[in-house]
Amino acid sequence: MLTLVISLIVPLSLVLIFRFINAERKPAIFGVYQQRNKTYFLKFIVMYLFLRSRQLIRHLRRLRAVDVGRSDDGTIKPHEQDEPLEKKYNLGDYPLAVDAVYFNGMSKEGAALICGLARRAHHDVDTFMYLKVDGEELLLTPNLPDTRATQTAVEQGQYKSGGLSIVNFIPMRTWEVTYSGEMKTKDGKKMDVELSVTWSAHFGHFNYDTHMAPLSMASDMAREAWSADYFKLLKKFHQTHYEQMGHLLGTVTINGVTTDINMPCVRDHSFGNYRDWRNFHRYVLHFLYLENGDCLAVGCVSKPAIFSHLTVGYLCRKADQRIFPVKSTDFKLYQHGENGILPKDYGFSFKAGCEQYVVKVLVNEEDSFFIGKDREAKFYERWCTVEVNGVKGWGCAEWQYNNTRK
Repeated sequence: MLTLVISLIVPLSLVLIFRFINAERKPAIFGVYQQRNKTYFLKFIVMYLFLRSRQLIRHLRRLRAVDVGRSDDGTIKPHEQDEPLEKKYNLGDYPLAVDAVYFNGMSKEGAALICGLARRAHHDVDTFMYLKVDGEELLLTPNLPDTRATQTAVEQGQYKSGGLSIVNFIPMRTWEVTYSGEMKTKDGKKMDVELSVTWSAHFGHFNYDTHMAPLSMASDMAREAWSADYFKLLKKFHQTHYEQMGHLLGTVTINGVTTDINMPCVRDHSFGNYRDWRNFHRYVLHFLYLENGDCLAVGCVSKPAIFSHLTVGYLCRKADQRIFPVKSTDFKLYQHGENGILPKDYGFSFKAGCEQYVVKVLVNEEDSFFIGKDREAKFYERWCTVEVNGVKGWGCAEWQYNNTRK
């Protein structure tokens, strides 16, 4: 019997090994998006174990730091490791270094505020703002559709350019956004605008360095061709990026008429020594707010040199204030607008925690702009109404395209 089993297993094993060695590599979809190939499962297991172990080690270190920070009466002091993330990043001598802050909010009634300010080397800055109050036209900062400007002298901890000022007051808790100057409608009509709003945190922050799901990250990395140069590029292109769901509250005065601002809003902070928009092929990010108080961010990024398809996102659950990383999604970039024609009515699903979510998106309004001195990237801000597992909601989808082929 044993001889029979061996006589069957050995030939079968040889056949499988031969097929594995001679299997042809599946070509990238549209020459960009890598597929699962013969070494996918082996690389997935190796990377998953590595990422999971690293996440566990960081968790244990954080628990130890919290224990050290515990006062004599047993209360826990604010976590000191989070505060440095909020500080302005030293761009140093790196010509492509970046330090960027961004806010994206929208109310159920359709009011919206999106603004961003990215500090670059040599006092350059990319800055923009969109503003919409109930029943009024969308307003744009005068420089749009271009964003490149020169950084003005600012105080420590302040981001400021072109009338827009963004200041952090309490790390991971409170930011202030103000604007003073002209804005314009899409047809060029000028408006005098005075904006003063305060962003307050409703959830903890989600740091993509430490909080991403190892399952999705390992799967995305396993699709890529590994080499020494690949891992060098991973290190070179690394940026710290974190997001946090909160709320904007304040007022805006447009041509002498004052209106209250009251809306959920996500904010993010990105910094690193190297960001070249030419390396990004595309990305799509959805920032959504639901009637039950849940908030979510979900999307995909394509940066072919290191990740031809990277799943990103998280869900903030109001009921218990927990944040769940997105484990998987069937939203594939090559199925949505790869030809430059953006869908206005579409859907997708994703998994976060132990639950599957189905998202329906209807785009109501959009506008586009460029980032970079040479317009290296084109962005579409798309204001939407949504439905997630039957719960109504609203939000903004940001679509980015490589714009080097002009």
